[in-house]
Amino acid sequence: MTDLKKYTLLIVDDDAELRDIICSIFETYGFTVLSANSGTSAFEVVKKQKINLIVSDIRMADGDGMTLLKKVRERNPEFPIVIFITGFTDIPTEECIKHGAKNVITKPFDRQHLVDTVKSSLGIA
Repeated sequence: MTDLKKYTLLIVDDDAELRDIICSIFETYGFTVLSANSGTSAFEVVKKQKINLIVSDIRMADGDGMTLLKKVRERNPEFPIVIFITGFTDIPTEECIKHGAKNVITKPFDRQHLVDTVKSSLGIA
């Protein structure tokens, strides 16, 4: 069995309630979890801490997920990022993948699908 505590996830969403729910989901599974309320603040965390994977909303008021994705990819092209998109975004899934998102999940999401996608993105069986 894999010790998930050794994996640090950064959850990025400007919706505090949803961010807390997602953090709780991953903490329940045993991951180490950090959070940020914007792409801008998330990038500051990435520069200062060892993060294994980012789960980010695509639309946020201060520094969106696509900008975060591009900045993190410039810093580390292999860094795994899972992007959330809503059914109402004008940014297609293909564009997220083109810019290096490891996976894209639409809202509303299924809890188990979210966890399985993150594990898969990290190479955990």
